[in-house]
Amino acid sequence: MKLLICDDDISTIDVIQSQLDFKDLGISRILRAYNGEMAKEIIDKEDPELILCDIEMPMANGIEVMEYAYAKDAQIEFSFLTCYESFEYAQKAIQYGVTSYLTKPLNLEEVKVCIQKMIANVRKKKLSDSEKPQNQYDSLMSSVFRQASDGVLGSNKEIVNAGLRANGIDFDADSIWRIVFTCADMTDAIRKTWNKDLLLYTVSLLHDEALLDYVGFAHTVINSDDRFLWCLCFVRCPVDDEILRKRCETLIGFSNRYISLVPVALISEPFRFYETGNVVCSLYDEMRKIRYFSGKIFFLNQELPTADYDPIRLNENQVLWYLKKRDEAGYSEYMTNRIDNLNDTQENLDRFRKELVNIFITHFRDNGMSSNIIFMDPSLMALDEKAIVSRKGMMNYAMGLFHIQQDKQREYVDSEDIIVRAKKYIDENYRENIDRNDVAAVTFVTPNYLSKLFKNNMNMNLREYINQLRIEEAKRLLLSTSMSVSEIASNVGYYNISYFSTVFHKLVGVSPFDWRNQKGGQNEAE
Repeated sequence: MKLLICDDDISTIDVIQSQLDFKDLGISRILRAYNGEMAKEIIDKEDPELILCDIEMPMANGIEVMEYAYAKDAQIEFSFLTCYESFEYAQKAIQYGVTSYLTKPLNLEEVKVCIQKMIANVRKKKLSDSEKPQNQYDSLMSSVFRQASDGVLGSNKEIVNAGLRANGIDFDADSIWRIVFTCADMTDAIRKTWNKDLLLYTVSLLHDEALLDYVGFAHTVINSDDRFLWCLCFVRCPVDDEILRKRCETLIGFSNRYISLVPVALISEPFRFYETGNVVCSLYDEMRKIRYFSGKIFFLNQELPTADYDPIRLNENQVLWYLKKRDEAGYSEYMTNRIDNLNDTQENLDRFRKELVNIFITHFRDNGMSSNIIFMDPSLMALDEKAIVSRKGMMNYAMGLFHIQQDKQREYVDSEDIIVRAKKYIDENYRENIDRNDVAAVTFVTPNYLSKLFKNNMNMNLREYINQLRIEEAKRLLLSTSMSVSEIASNVGYYNISYFSTVFHKLVGVSPFDWRNQKGGQNEAE
């Protein structure tokens, strides 16, 4: 694939091009543009599949480049690199379905994840649009494998054969298969902002490609819960153990490199297709014992590890109880006991960290708070980096989580405090293009929770409150300045004069033109 990087700051392009391993990412060629018109010419000449583009550039801005690119080829994947956190720009980007909107100074890891997502989207579009017959075949095959895995087809050979014939499948119930069953913790992938649906789709493609050298998702059945991805990939026999092991190593390497997943793999013995239901049950039973052995490969017929396995020692209900009761002493004692008895290998500490993080995510979600604070707070991020180095580092991280949760909980307990902070932010920023997501971000609650709380306390929703402030300021400017109505509309946060007039008329009863004339006349008479 070809990647076009467009930015009038040449050093930005140089940094991206020199610091990322594009060959490893699957990029065959890097194209460079330093203004909007140059970018359009390269798009015409080179047909890049991927574009990273600045917004404010000479000759044509990034929005114009994006519109030009999409008009030429809807398959292009586009992302912005910009210093401007403008709602208007972001809204335009969302309308066009851009992959990412990254603000400068750039985080190269975020840029890398952005490119990986763009590549995954390109592959998905190609499958959907240019290979529809294959896409239909993949969906049919995956559906049959899912039915077999879920026990829908049963284990009676004749009934299974009838089901296969009804679906037009070209193998029978006696055909021999093996299953490669993988399980992966999604915590780190989600932390890197992977959309879950795209993540599941990408994982399916990786399994078929790595294990069968097949471009598609025909042979993989994927399930997920809040934390883990569970994948069953059906491999037609004959295929020997060593080949499967090497293919699993490739799969694990791909997953770690491209999507921040490190699955554990469990390989079944050969079985007849009508036995699928029983085999899958056995695989799930064994996988639950080894799911934390990230990056390892096991065979179902071998003795699975137990002696050197240090199971996660956290009782979720117990931890949640300490959080609810704000019992720091009890929480500290509980964590000290668990961590002191933990085998302090990096693998075990990492499993413990992920288990703990997911308990806190559950707590934040259940209490109507945004869990993003866990991944965004600078002090907590510093502790996170040291958590898997030693028991002391893990203990510091555990207490850091507790303290930040308690700080936020104290803020959330008094709903009036949330409203005060929300109003303060709106009062200071209503002239900007803000919405409930912006307000929720600074009050550290979810948008839905904030909307409900604001409505209950203020007897109006957030948008009504913002409009009220804007219109009051517009009325003041209409009387005290000679600014045009369109200038005033822009000054108070409306970039569409028609919409401004509609809101003004709804709240005041007349248009802004008429109101200025009426009030201006009254002042002159006085």
